[in-house]
Amino acid sequence: MSNQYQVQCDCAAVQLSMTGAPKVQAFCHCDDCRDLLQVPYHSVLAWDEKWVNITSGQEQVAEFQHPHKRMKRIFCKSCGEVLYNTNAMGWKLVSQLLLAKCNGGQLPAELASNAHFFYAKRNVDIEDGLPKRS
Repeated sequence: MSNQYQVQCDCAAVQLSMTGAPKVQAFCHCDDCRDLLQVPYHSVLAWDEKWVNITSGQEQVAEFQHPHKRMKRIFCKSCGEVLYNTNAMGWKLVSQLLLAKCNGGQLPAELASNAHFFYAKRNVDIEDGLPKRS
């Protein structure tokens, strides 16, 4: 696994690294992501849990366990920035927006979304030429 990516929260109290290629790099329109993150859709990079690690600031990390779903939101206690969330399969999902913000406003080209998932459940139409999967 040669690719390594870094992100940090807004206040830089917590840093996170992701290694290798993500399992999924897409836009997720599922009810669960929208409910957990309070967003219309999630621009997601999903890794196996062993490839995403907090490299500094562990003491500043808090987690919210959704009361009904097997999902968590991991965030900085100081600034509230969501570092990643987990899904029912145990994957760690890092937002493409966070990765772009931490890389001079640019998402590395190899991490661009290649599809939309759960598009039938969407709240907003997106015309970008990517495959739309229900």
